[in-house]
Amino acid sequence: MKKMKVVLMMLLVFVLLFVTACNSSTGTTSQPEPAPPPANEAPPAEEPKAEPEPQPEEPVINMNGEQLKILHWVDGPNPDTPEGELQLAHWAEIEKKYNVDIVWEKVPWGESLTMVTNSALSGEAAADIVALDYYMAIPAIKDGLFMPIDGFFDFNDSKWPKGIAKYSTYKGKQYGFQSLNLYASGLYFNKTLLEREGLPNPHDLVAKGEWTWEKFLEIAKAATKDTNGDGITDQWGIVNQPTNMMRILIFSNGGNFIVENNGKFEFSADAKVMEALDFYDSLYNEHKVIKPPAAETWSSADYADSQTLFAAGQAAFVTGELWEGSQRTTMTDEQGFVYFPMGPQRTDSYQGSVENYQAFYIPANVKRAEEKAKIWEEAQMWDRFEQQKRENAELQMLSDERDIEVMMEMSDLSEPSYWPLGGVPTTLAYQIAYKGESAESIIEANKQVAQDALDAVYNAE
Repeated sequence: MKKMKVVLMMLLVFVLLFVTACNSSTGTTSQPEPAPPPANEAPPAEEPKAEPEPQPEEPVINMNGEQLKILHWVDGPNPDTPEGELQLAHWAEIEKKYNVDIVWEKVPWGESLTMVTNSALSGEAAADIVALDYYMAIPAIKDGLFMPIDGFFDFNDSKWPKGIAKYSTYKGKQYGFQSLNLYASGLYFNKTLLEREGLPNPHDLVAKGEWTWEKFLEIAKAATKDTNGDGITDQWGIVNQPTNMMRILIFSNGGNFIVENNGKFEFSADAKVMEALDFYDSLYNEHKVIKPPAAETWSSADYADSQTLFAAGQAAFVTGELWEGSQRTTMTDEQGFVYFPMGPQRTDSYQGSVENYQAFYIPANVKRAEEKAKIWEEAQMWDRFEQQKRENAELQMLSDERDIEVMMEMSDLSEPSYWPLGGVPTTLAYQIAYKGESAESIIEANKQVAQDALDAVYNAE
């Protein structure tokens, strides 16, 4: 009997142990409360929530009904166009916000600088913001007619045109600004003529990475001919104003007549420049694919002649800016637009060098200039500029979408050209094109003239 009791007790203990183990494995037993911290140790304090940093309030500008006057030689926003209507509506909002009257005054080209000059000694500025070509602005800045704008704008913001900070400076200070750059140059081509002659479309060569000086020359040679058998060339590969052609070739090879060396500006005819001048010489005097100028000195007739011949279908190529296609209202052939070909020493990108690089400047006697600059910036239609570039390209009577896309891109490749070199570039261009003289001898005879003129603008204290 005692043995039976012992066995029963052992079985009861085993069952209790089994049930306890099962409850533990299924997680049904309650977990013990965490032990409280020792009496001498305080519980961890909660981290305080960071207060948001106060944002600086936008300064309130009240212009008290004053004008923000802009001078330009082109028309202001046109209320009869969709873009003009949007711009004027936006201006109305800005005028209300800042209690200002935005006025756009159109004056003849060059007149705005005369107005600024005449008002320089008076207490009243001719205008608050003035449009000028770069080559007109720099001498005026040198004479103290315009103020630096460093700190007025953040040119690191991607909304600004590429290169604006670089191309609107003088002696390390910023002076010029613009929101929409339509100032650049490229190459117009006669698509109908090239197709008729069995010559390649330059866009196809661009796509294959073959749009070079050599291909440009190859096409120009094939297009240059006497079409009626009278012994006189009447169809040209290229028509151009000589100084424009020389400038574009130099930039397309990565060269420039002016270099900065330890803070001093120097006249340069380095290897890139000389290679471009040699090619320029060969186009006129060896291959004879460019119609020669009418005389040995500069004449506006050379430009007019180039436009007339190209519009008449008598040339394959002419260089031009982004507005010139629309002027060829009599042209019956299809015209295209493409980058100027890249020279051997330039491998980074195509270029759109231009003399008429336009920007805005603020006269030195403008009052509340920084506030007016802020209002001008806010009055710009930043989100509409791509559409405006397209509309400009579509006005140029181009043949297809590829032409339009290149033209829209050209403003990002704009490179302003300003050569205050005492007329030496013009002398060089014409003596090579008209007389066939060597670039080396012309440069040697004129390099001091060029340097003296450059010193007067950039290096004089």
